[in-house]
Amino acid sequence: MQYRKSLKILSMVNNIAIKICGINDSETARACKNVDYVGLVFYQKSPRFVTAFQAKEISKFFSKNTKKVGLFVNANIELIEYITEYVNLDFIQLHGDEDLSMIKAIKQRLNKPIIKAISICSEKDVDLSETFKPFCEMILFDTKLQTPEIRGGSGISFNWNLLEKYKSKKKWMLAGGLNIKNLKKAVELTGAPIVDISSGVEVEKGVKCPEKIKELIRYVKKSRFTKI
Repeated sequence: MQYRKSLKILSMVNNIAIKICGINDSETARACKNVDYVGLVFYQKSPRFVTAFQAKEISKFFSKNTKKVGLFVNANIELIEYITEYVNLDFIQLHGDEDLSMIKAIKQRLNKPIIKAISICSEKDVDLSETFKPFCEMILFDTKLQTPEIRGGSGISFNWNLLEKYKSKKKWMLAGGLNIKNLKKAVELTGAPIVDISSGVEVEKGVKCPEKIKELIRYVKKSRFTKI
């Protein structure tokens, strides 16, 4: 029975998709060749911030199969529209306090799939995601921090047990302090179909390491897991 359970979990891990968030140079962009999603941060207070021009140049090094995700925090709709069109984003990730009216306005105006980030530290936060789920293509769960200026990429994990019973017919993302050492446990507990890694592949805050990115990709894609 335990053997069958392990195989079931292992199969689930093998099929997870990868998002590397906060790419801001060509070298690390090349390292993301085999990832499913790449996050470009358009939040000026982030150490991973890129301008629209930088993002467009960096995008030249992505694989054609890699989806470009633009991360915005409480940005006005005109800015989101301009960057989305200029960089040719595939997804818009809202990582701030955007409400349903804002989400509906963006969808109506830009007709792009939206990822809504939900910062969680309790079951109430998980329940909040149900409000946004019908209007977003994906929900992303991240760590809730006491410092509101920090939006993602904190390197701090939350209690993954909060998502142990979470179910969704749509794909969703797990973020918050994920790295090659804790990834298996995180997926095993939550069943996340997509993992979002930022600080876990950095040498310092805001500076990605191409080798760490490649190592993590190999770890997931080649399923170098042993015992669940």
